[in-house]
Amino acid sequence: MRVEAGVGLGYQRLDVSPSSVHECQPLGDGHFAIVADAILDNRDSLCDELHIESHRRSLIPDSRLLLLAYRRWGRECVQRLVGDFAFALWDAREQVLFCARDHIGARPFYYHAYGECLVFSTDIRALASFSDLSLVIDETRVAEYLLWPLGCREASFFQGVYPLPAGHCMCVDRHGVRLWAYWQPADVPSIRYARREDYIGHLRELLEQAVSDRLCSSYPVGSHLSGGLDSAGVTILASRLTRARGERLDMSYSWSPSINSDYPLIAHNRDERRVIDEICHREGIHCLYGTTTGQDYLDYLRRDIALEGTTDLFEEHGVMRQAAQRGTRVMLSGWGGDESATFGVRGYPGYLLKRGRLVRLLSIAHKAVGGYHRPRKLAGFLWRECLLTLLPDCVYARYSPYLRPDQLQFLYRPDFVERFASFSSYRSPAWREYPDPVAMQALLLMNGHLASRMSTWAHWSARHGIVYRYPLTDLRLLRFTLGLPPDLLWYRGQARSLYRRALAGLLPREVSKNDTVNERKRMKVRAECWTLLAEEAAKGAFQGECRWLDMPAFHTRILEAPPEMSSNQQMLRFLPLCSAVQVWHLWKHYFLKS
Repeated sequence: MRVEAGVGLGYQRLDVSPSSVHECQPLGDGHFAIVADAILDNRDSLCDELHIESHRRSLIPDSRLLLLAYRRWGRECVQRLVGDFAFALWDAREQVLFCARDHIGARPFYYHAYGECLVFSTDIRALASFSDLSLVIDETRVAEYLLWPLGCREASFFQGVYPLPAGHCMCVDRHGVRLWAYWQPADVPSIRYARREDYIGHLRELLEQAVSDRLCSSYPVGSHLSGGLDSAGVTILASRLTRARGERLDMSYSWSPSINSDYPLIAHNRDERRVIDEICHREGIHCLYGTTTGQDYLDYLRRDIALEGTTDLFEEHGVMRQAAQRGTRVMLSGWGGDESATFGVRGYPGYLLKRGRLVRLLSIAHKAVGGYHRPRKLAGFLWRECLLTLLPDCVYARYSPYLRPDQLQFLYRPDFVERFASFSSYRSPAWREYPDPVAMQALLLMNGHLASRMSTWAHWSARHGIVYRYPLTDLRLLRFTLGLPPDLLWYRGQARSLYRRALAGLLPREVSKNDTVNERKRMKVRAECWTLLAEEAAKGAFQGECRWLDMPAFHTRILEAPPEMSSNQQMLRFLPLCSAVQVWHLWKHYFLKS
């Protein structure tokens, strides 16, 4: 702990990279003090700009580089950083606390102002440890979650506790707290090359750089692996790059079940485990398949969502357990690929219609529906992906192809949520299509779901000593993909063709996300979880009143557990039950302690 002028900075180290081994935080040099959760991926370029001699670079930890960058460029230093970071720096000369979080939100950052104090941390548990701070549940957030449990965004369940948004800075001084965005995806300049091959070559360079920089660790590195483009590309590049260094990728991890009597290999090729097996055999690596059960899902629902978030990615708990047992300390993930290097054609059909480019539009529609001999499907595609995107939000909401609130059978108390009626119609901008693919990509990056997932995984994995890295959200890569011409989204009848061609010769021919077997496993796990909930309810586990939930309906829903889940209607009944169970445990923890 370091205390200066009423400012206290504390730090708990989790060293996973060579630059973090030497860290002893908080750091200071007279005028400045810093505490940071940071892994910088552009250390060499920063050292060049800061005129640090080559023989000293390996001795300087990332937190020291941040401090030196601030001393050189002030608050503009964040514009020069590439990597995952959340830091707070005390500037004694200006009597100001300067904080910043990376562009994608890979590292969490929460803060709370009360009285004349401001506390901050990368984990809300640390805020709760202050004896003079009483954290109170924010019922507005509870109502919002019950009204729309699928809204994946960062938002605290405690009054006055806020996440510093991804890509934002914060200054705290005698005048108060001020936030501003230093990264805006919509403001990235356009990139135009003379030849398509130049785009392909540059993308390949950026992908290799993004993966290579995240392999700098003194500990074993693992990787997610599915049959999809994102994780397949990251895993293969990581395998090749580690092998070139005389090392090897420790292990790959999949959510899909292993091939066994319960989940045999599907006869045709649309089984992603074929792709996983091909990659592992070719690269000489192994894969640990998913082992999650209904009990794992139930354990997830019992967790304190006020401390750990609401991201429904319970299957990652099994991955973390497996990785921790092996000693894997760094996990590469393909999250963010859909918003960057493998962005599809969202918004592109409407973009073409708006510009009267009907031949190209019909080519995409033909591919999407499987031919012109399906007029009903063709008409549906043109309405949903083209005409509807041009209409106002109110009309889009009425005909939205996405899941609508009226399709879910909620379990909240009407007299509770009616106080928060404004949330009933709110949807994030990414829950609709606009006739502009560049704007769609920017909206997705600003939507908050990536930061929410990454923060949740950071909380879960900390107890296992694991750090997640996301190569496809690399800032240099995003600056490139956001500036590309929209017409590169579709080439020779194929979406995501730029990424495929950039990794030509590396990706399996049949690579695509077809996890039908995994979906069947998920349905089985959910059915098991529902049955376990019913058994708990029969033993009196959900007794008492909760002013947030319709308790009679809640009990009835729990006891309606089906022997197996095989229909969409059952899923629409199960989803609100999950959020209700989570909210019940929230109520129980904070209001029924006595």
